[in-house]
Amino acid sequence: MESVSLTVEDIVDLLRAEGSDVSGIEAKAAHKGYPQDLAPTLSAFGNMPGGGVIVLGLDERSGFGAVGVYDAADAQARLAAQARNAVEPPLQVSFTAGDVEGGTIVLARVRELPTTDKPCEVTATGHAYLRSYDGDYPLSELERQGFIANRGVARHDQAPVAGAVRDDLDEGLVATYIANCRSRSPRLASMPDDEILRSTRVVTRDGVPTLAGIYTLGRYPQTHFPTLSITASVAARPGDPVGTRSADIAHFDGPLPELLDQAVAWVRRNTATRVRFGKDGHGRDEPEYPTEAVRELVANALVHRDLGPHALSTRVTMTLRDDRLVITNPGGLHGLTVEQLGAGTGGSARNQSLYDISKDIRTVDGRRVIEGIGSGIATVRQSLREAGMTPPRFVDAGIRFTAIVPEHALLDPQDLGWLAALAGSDGLTDTQRHVLAAMRHGESWTNRSLRDRFPMDSTEARALLTDLVERGLADALGEGRGRAYRLSPTPAATFQFQVVPTPVKRPKHGDRVLQILADGPRSTRDLVDVTGLSERQVSYTLRRLREIGDVDVLGGVGQRETVYRRIDSDLV
Repeated sequence: MESVSLTVEDIVDLLRAEGSDVSGIEAKAAHKGYPQDLAPTLSAFGNMPGGGVIVLGLDERSGFGAVGVYDAADAQARLAAQARNAVEPPLQVSFTAGDVEGGTIVLARVRELPTTDKPCEVTATGHAYLRSYDGDYPLSELERQGFIANRGVARHDQAPVAGAVRDDLDEGLVATYIANCRSRSPRLASMPDDEILRSTRVVTRDGVPTLAGIYTLGRYPQTHFPTLSITASVAARPGDPVGTRSADIAHFDGPLPELLDQAVAWVRRNTATRVRFGKDGHGRDEPEYPTEAVRELVANALVHRDLGPHALSTRVTMTLRDDRLVITNPGGLHGLTVEQLGAGTGGSARNQSLYDISKDIRTVDGRRVIEGIGSGIATVRQSLREAGMTPPRFVDAGIRFTAIVPEHALLDPQDLGWLAALAGSDGLTDTQRHVLAAMRHGESWTNRSLRDRFPMDSTEARALLTDLVERGLADALGEGRGRAYRLSPTPAATFQFQVVPTPVKRPKHGDRVLQILADGPRSTRDLVDVTGLSERQVSYTLRRLREIGDVDVLGGVGQRETVYRRIDSDLV
């Protein structure tokens, strides 16, 4: 978790820009005494991948003003004692103190527990916690069992399936699987069919199909395990009628290779194609989400999902939003961290038997479900990079794992040429390149709007935008939650060709709302009444107008007295 390595000043800036606690940081005022409710937060950070940071001396109610801690030495001693005695197992905590605006701020960096010791529980209640966006929530009993199951080497995939028999396996899939096993292994090539199935743990020594065997080669695995399946849905999009929840809800069943094929086809069916120009200058229709990336991510979710009894009430899920594809599976990473994904650092498979079997099963097009050489995530990143898209984001919550693939337009040739001629652009990430291209067309960014468009946490968003400022490519305007980032006028002198500005792309109802706001500030309810639009449409339009710098807000979002004001510019 990147927040653990931030300085005192960085964390103060981050919280003020965000306007609330974030998943890896919990702030307490602590100027009148030691806070009494830290045990659940300590438990949550001990259970979360990467741990977290407790900040003493910042008051969230005053926009994270630096009120200072009542006594830095005493606060550190009390928190260290709580980390030893108020939770079980004890936690390791390190401290940093700094002066901010005349007040002393204390950072307590809480280290994640080893997997073998989780879950961390509050001693007084026996409850264990995890961290949500800005708070702690108690683990359910199933989630607790998931942590306990992860303490050792999982062998759930090798367990015999109660009530299953050899005839529950699909003979066509089995025949292909056996042929593939024989072709890659001289030892297996000399064995009878049934011995191959026993040796590769498709069936037990008694001939009963294992969970892995049923899941990959079964006629209908859902007879025994209904949740070895995928639920997919298209989320409601901006402009949909009020009350719209989702569309094209689909439930995929069958053995694992068929689940994979159905999921990839569903994504293609529910997304558009776009023209992409290759190096030869010819345009080609390509999927909105590269098929190779989708295939690898779905395969990972199916093969590495948790198969323990505690997790068999949960399906793999896929959601298509207006700007991203989200794939979630039960069970967090096993044997590696998010930072190590695709880096060639190795790791261990959660379901070793399932993993091994999947290397020898094929989808309809004859491809292996997985290659078995640890190249899946690297392939995802490469295919997205080749399509001009930003890398995926991965979120490990310990008991579930989520892959997020942002969707956005490809950079056009003019933008690419502009970026290439831009001084200080060497080493920019793909996301930064897209951010600058949008700035070139008049768009401004905030920490929030960046995270909405390119899924990431507040820490990453702040680092990305700050880097653009330090390179001299962007200017930061305003403070706290109102800070916005726009293209710096300085880079214009580095262009070697004439850049023709393009009009700012406003939302569908943007001009209409701006005309009304020309007569003075209005609340969301006023705009709904005057325009006849739904509250959802008005809220979306205002958010987009704020992002591009046409509107600002007076008051707090969601408060009754809040109104929106038009910012005069030549574009209006």
